[in-house]
Amino acid sequence: MLNFGLKGTYQDPQGFNWDYYRDDETSKDPNAFYIVPRPQFVINAQGVPQIGILTYQTDDATNGAGICHFDVELSVPPEIQAAVAQGIKNNPQLFPGVGTPYFLTLPWNAGSSAGFFLNTKDGDIWMSAPASDFGSNVASFQLHVTKEQADTLKTLFAQKGGSINVEYKLSVPARLRGVSATLSFDSSIAFQYQVTQARYNSWGDESSPRTVQTMLQESQSSKVTLDWGVANPPDDMRKAVAGWANSTIADLVNAEVKKVVAIQGQTSWDSFSINEVSSFTSTYAENMVIAWIISPSATLPSLADLGLDTGKFFTTVNEQKQQMVVVTNLPFESDSKTATNVPMYAPGNSNDMVAALVRSVEIAVKYPTLSEEQSSGTFSTNGTLTFLADYDTNAGMLWDLEYTVNYTDVTAPTVNGTIKGIGMGRYVLKVDEAGILTVTFDATQAFASTTPPKSIDVNLSYINPDPTAQRPLVQTLHIDPTTPQPLKVTSLQALPINMGYNFQLQYNYPSGVVYKAPVYQNQTGAHQLIPDPNAMAALTVFVFSKADVASDDPLFGATVNLWYEGPVKTPEGFSGSYPTKQSPAVFSLTPDTDKSGNIYGKQIFYGLKFADQPLHYTATIDSASGEIDISDQRVDNMQPSILINPTQRYFTLEVNPSAIDWTKNLYDSVQVLVTATVVNGATPKPYPQHPFTWNNGESGSKFYTLSIQDGNTVSYDVVIKYIKTGMPTKSVPLTALKDVVLDIPATHDTPMARRKVLAS
Repeated sequence: MLNFGLKGTYQDPQGFNWDYYRDDETSKDPNAFYIVPRPQFVINAQGVPQIGILTYQTDDATNGAGICHFDVELSVPPEIQAAVAQGIKNNPQLFPGVGTPYFLTLPWNAGSSAGFFLNTKDGDIWMSAPASDFGSNVASFQLHVTKEQADTLKTLFAQKGGSINVEYKLSVPARLRGVSATLSFDSSIAFQYQVTQARYNSWGDESSPRTVQTMLQESQSSKVTLDWGVANPPDDMRKAVAGWANSTIADLVNAEVKKVVAIQGQTSWDSFSINEVSSFTSTYAENMVIAWIISPSATLPSLADLGLDTGKFFTTVNEQKQQMVVVTNLPFESDSKTATNVPMYAPGNSNDMVAALVRSVEIAVKYPTLSEEQSSGTFSTNGTLTFLADYDTNAGMLWDLEYTVNYTDVTAPTVNGTIKGIGMGRYVLKVDEAGILTVTFDATQAFASTTPPKSIDVNLSYINPDPTAQRPLVQTLHIDPTTPQPLKVTSLQALPINMGYNFQLQYNYPSGVVYKAPVYQNQTGAHQLIPDPNAMAALTVFVFSKADVASDDPLFGATVNLWYEGPVKTPEGFSGSYPTKQSPAVFSLTPDTDKSGNIYGKQIFYGLKFADQPLHYTATIDSASGEIDISDQRVDNMQPSILINPTQRYFTLEVNPSAIDWTKNLYDSVQVLVTATVVNGATPKPYPQHPFTWNNGESGSKFYTLSIQDGNTVSYDVVIKYIKTGMPTKSVPLTALKDVVLDIPATHDTPMARRKVLAS
């Protein structure tokens, strides 16, 4: 584990700065260090950089446009390792007790990426690509470019003096030594900034040159508080920790934005409103294991710098082509055998953990004009394979990929998979496609509670609906304050991981009281922070009216009553109270007018993060046209905000699994797929399919809230899937439902008349 407080820098003869860090476990081996690698081109089998620019010579608008593709990786040359080792030995004051330094491979967390920014006459290019978390961290860029952009790239690669500056963004586990951090985000402040700076609406848009971090700083909607536990920390350490904190909070906001966009099915970032994201506060205690951000960057040499003929890298064709690139992000034995971030699993019924190392991956690309003899390839290390074919107007950009993953462990299953309808030119094969499910749980925050539990049980379940699946994954982690943080669950399945997993937290208190939090459903993240069971969730209650509406019918204020639908199951140590219908929380909103003429006023309701009940509210609005009453509206407990204006309403569906009797062992999982449509007049707006999943033994209703307007109607179609491992899935479709409660039938063969009663 990297120690960011013990850092050195070596400048090579070309002026490049190489950062290096001591290993955090100094008591074990003071000679262990890490060097941050440098970006460089991937060198192919012919000994030249993997670069290609293909342009079209045609009589239509595509003339001069084309495709640019190049691959990069990270590397530390042997001569740099030798020079850094000498520098370490020459600095005993910073690195005491060192004999012969040696260098470990950095244990990268999942989610590595690389990117570059480029100015062209035809518009700026910001390109980001996923990077492998294993091997040399290969990242593959494929750009469909205009003529002007293609010309700019050709010029950069052909002239001397460097070409493109590539920056990686990676993270590694590190202990937050000597400091604690509190990171907070206020979505209401971000919303005010968004409505007054509409031309900068790029929250979560990875293709935008205006990053989330920049928008957080400009809107002043985020706050970082660092509490140093050491006296007079060096300025460079203060700067490094502040950089980590600001980057981390931007990542947290970006992740929440993407979740909301996926749920709402936004087709344009311009229609996304940041008030749909919850405000939050995250606390990182001293010595907690965090994801330390590392961002190596370098300007890549041009072909001219390398003395190469550009004619061998630039190609012109007279018809459109389809270029398909397959990239791997897998723990191959050839490049990851000594890495410390390789997933470990227990094969069969064994308790011994072994590394899930991949021997090879065989692939076959399917596209109408791609011949069979040119469509296949084999990976034995992380890298890329490129396939070029004539463009087919019927297939368009869509192509399929078939693959087989072979592991070095002879007892490990061979994993076969098919990806259909790939709409991008590049596809990355990751560990989940290779059948590896790995999740890290960190309970540091939970044990830092004012009333900490004695221990926590994490009950994780993953059910693959494929009828060839052998057994469900059900695993329990037992964590107590003495358990090293964090803990990891890893499983190697014989099939691709193509669904989310569920987990439920059980907090065990010294008094003997047990508190079970609501089930987390359909999770896909590789890292889960276990919160304080008494954690609060911030809900912004705000009144807002755009300038054009506000000028015609100004809003003077609003009174809002807010309460929980029923008794809330609270954890031990909860000393507060929660609002009820008889005693609601009351908010008096008095709006101000901003510089753009918008009317805005807000208050914050702090509810229980783990509340198992939905919220209700009523409102009375005082406007120039008179008093307007908003009738009882129901919203999910985790709703990030409630907008109060004359036309805003909410539709909330409750999905109730109480009829399912798990003790009969009929099913391992029941999945409910809801596809909602909101009709405004004659215009229907379909929403993406929204999944709910209960695995064996899980219970408790879940809620789905849609933002609608007064007069809108909501209907939804449902497919209920009853899953038993190793058996065909039983699916029950229900259509055109409108009720606000959906009771899941107990079995797939519940009589149709009974189903209709339940649906009504």
